[in-house]
Amino acid sequence: MTHAKTLVVLALALAAAPSRAFAGSEALALGADKAFMNAAFASPLPMSAAGKWTVQAPMAQLLPSMSWFSLSVLAQLGSEALPGAAAQTGDIDLATLLNKQLKSPLKYSLGGKDVWISGAFDRQQNAYVSILVDGAEARFFNVKGLLDKEEEVVSGTAKYKLYLNPNVINQMKSEIILENAANEDDKVRVTLKKMLEGVGSSGAAVTVSGQNYKVFYTDDIKAGRADKTAKSFTFILTEANGEIHVFLIPAELVPADKIAVFKMFSNVRVGLVQKDGKLKVYENP
Repeated sequence: MTHAKTLVVLALALAAAPSRAFAGSEALALGADKAFMNAAFASPLPMSAAGKWTVQAPMAQLLPSMSWFSLSVLAQLGSEALPGAAAQTGDIDLATLLNKQLKSPLKYSLGGKDVWISGAFDRQQNAYVSILVDGAEARFFNVKGLLDKEEEVVSGTAKYKLYLNPNVINQMKSEIILENAANEDDKVRVTLKKMLEGVGSSGAAVTVSGQNYKVFYTDDIKAGRADKTAKSFTFILTEANGEIHVFLIPAELVPADKIAVFKMFSNVRVGLVQKDGKLKVYENP
């Protein structure tokens, strides 16, 4: 691997690697920058064939800030009795919301079929590109895995190569590419920024203590497919400067008879109840 290629892989590994899982304030206190640095240097990078150089930590100074993205899997802090003194701010229909993000606004015609490009997250803090071909089950591809390995997507009468074109200057401008294996002019290019915006547009809006979230209810991901035996709630907050904060909550932690309490952005307490087919959201429980 050349020096330049190693830098590209390092940059995208930093961009795609989410923060380690800590509940509430601990996860935010670590900061996305530190988490990405730890992820980048957790294992040694391969040396060149000549074995004459190594990558040292100061090399990361050549890379832009990685603070645009953080992901935390939350643990329940406690619970409150219903109805309690907390103010309800959301009442979200779960049947309508389930996996709604798979059909994002990023819809294309490939091989004579409609294809949707979107994104998802799992409990192991991985970020995925989701590809939904009309009439088939959605497939999920680990963003980091697309750096050095092409995947195949069959759509209608054609086969497409799926890969990631990295941008080391601005990771959000890195492109997800679907390219017809037999015709390079038949190609779709979507930036990570555009993909995340597409995901966000399909979420249910809820405001908690002045913070605006988009909420998702999804099947978990297992071996690149939807795992229908387990589900998660995901809250996404986007700051004015574009930084994205993702809070994933295993659905089994949200009961029907009590308000489950979690801490989200800036340690704001959020209460959740799963009852009568609805996700009820409370502030300051």
